[in-house]
Amino acid sequence: MKLTARSVIRANHSNSAAWMMLLPLILTCAAQSSGQSAGPSVTSEENQASATASAQPEVWLCAGDRIADLLRPDAQWPLVREHLTGIKFYVGQFSKNRRRTEQLATEKLRQYARLVRAHDLQVAVELGGCLDFSPMDDTSGQWSAQHELAALENFYAVGGRVDFLDIDGPIRRLMHPKNRKDGKRFESIEQAADELVDALRIHHEVHPETRYWLLTNFPNWGWRGDVSYHARGPHRQDYGDYDQVVQIVLGKLKAAGISLDGVTVDNPYEYLTGTHHSVNLPDPTSIDWLGRVRSYEDFARENGLAFNLIVNSQQGGKESDARFYRETLQMVDAYLGAGGKPTRWFVQSWYPYPKQMTPESAPHSMTALVSAVLQRVRSDVQGSAPR
Repeated sequence: MKLTARSVIRANHSNSAAWMMLLPLILTCAAQSSGQSAGPSVTSEENQASATASAQPEVWLCAGDRIADLLRPDAQWPLVREHLTGIKFYVGQFSKNRRRTEQLATEKLRQYARLVRAHDLQVAVELGGCLDFSPMDDTSGQWSAQHELAALENFYAVGGRVDFLDIDGPIRRLMHPKNRKDGKRFESIEQAADELVDALRIHHEVHPETRYWLLTNFPNWGWRGDVSYHARGPHRQDYGDYDQVVQIVLGKLKAAGISLDGVTVDNPYEYLTGTHHSVNLPDPTSIDWLGRVRSYEDFARENGLAFNLIVNSQQGGKESDARFYRETLQMVDAYLGAGGKPTRWFVQSWYPYPKQMTPESAPHSMTALVSAVLQRVRSDVQGSAPR
């Protein structure tokens, strides 16, 4: 009988210690099958059909550990509870580290699993895919998958599930890694993309049901020959031209038979409107940053990909619930006004604010903001959120 990574994980996913011991075997199985297709290839037309299956866009919530507030007995979020599609977690929320005892960490994960089951919510996890602190050689993809799968398995072990992985900047992490003292990095997009393929092959072998999005911090890249927001580096594009990156990544994934469901853009309000200070541009408002994001959305549609947009305010997230609420809605309005039609809107904060999650009737709470976004982007949702 052929022992596959899939059969191993199904037999042992409830035992964390066994999982850690079996990871090398799982990775060996995946590596041995890497010459085979990672699954049936999905055509652009099929992807597009999936991305537009519903006439109404989806709204998701991502707020780190503050999500647990939704389980409080007094938590009131009725409109959001009815219409929210999913919750996005950070992979670090699933890690068991020295700051948490095993019991506390497991209980927190049980709370997350209970939340999504109770309200029939989809789950996405934001992770690196290829990590800055990986070996920076031809094992980086496998090493990164091993590291992040160990964290994901903690969630599966308490009855959780993951529908999507939102893969945050894997090419940047390999070509421009942060906090490395040895100076190691990848020199080409092609080599970095090969490691991403290796990582996703392993993820697919372990959890073939999971779909993938490619997330980018859009302002820190140039686009189709134009500058990045801060216009740094020899070509004034910081990390490079993202049009080249996404074209190469899509080509590599297609050749490997790995389907990408969509792309996600991280581009906070201030960077969308040109109101944030730029290191090297005297007047950042002279460039149509919003139009640039719209062109990427059009590119995604043309390639049969879903398009997900993170909406938030950097300054609001550092300053107050009220400013975060106000400027996030201004971002939504601006993007809608430019003809944008994201498949998914992620109301997301990795900042200190908003601090208050519920009730959704409270001015400027996170659920009040999600309620307001729902009412703006979906014609089938009606409520009393302030305009």
